[in-house]
Amino acid sequence: MRKPRGLTLIELVIILAILGILLALGTGYLRSDRIAVNQAAQSLAAQVTRARLEAIRQNTTAGLRFEAGNAQSAGGYVVYVVVPPETGEGTTIQERVVQRVAFGQGEWARVRLAQVSGETAFAFDSRGIPLSFHTVTVTLSNRANTYTRQVAISPQGRAEVR
Repeated sequence: MRKPRGLTLIELVIILAILGILLALGTGYLRSDRIAVNQAAQSLAAQVTRARLEAIRQNTTAGLRFEAGNAQSAGGYVVYVVVPPETGEGTTIQERVVQRVAFGQGEWARVRLAQVSGETAFAFDSRGIPLSFHTVTVTLSNRANTYTRQVAISPQGRAEVR
């Protein structure tokens, strides 16, 4: 009767080499830069819905204004609500910032706003209907610009992460 044979040293080294290669390939998908860009894109898409709901809730104009990144800044965006002038105060229209997101710092330190295609602002009227009927595409990337995600805001005011 023959004894059961175990793994030889060469077979064990080959298995470890294959596992090492698979692990090296897999870590690219789990890098924190990719996760941060994905989360920032999802958050931006949610803020479009927030701006629409703020416009309806406060019965005024609300929207987002994008500031693309440059050499000094990683860019960001502002969710704002238009505050109508009080009676007798003239026609000065003011904006109240609901939320300001600055990329390149804090929890979004690994993210930058690379590009804005279309208009740099997107607003809703008091009924939640977009004021302009143009598609706005915002491109977010990591600091090295090796991974990007796009958030497309349709003329109907719907945001989709691509």
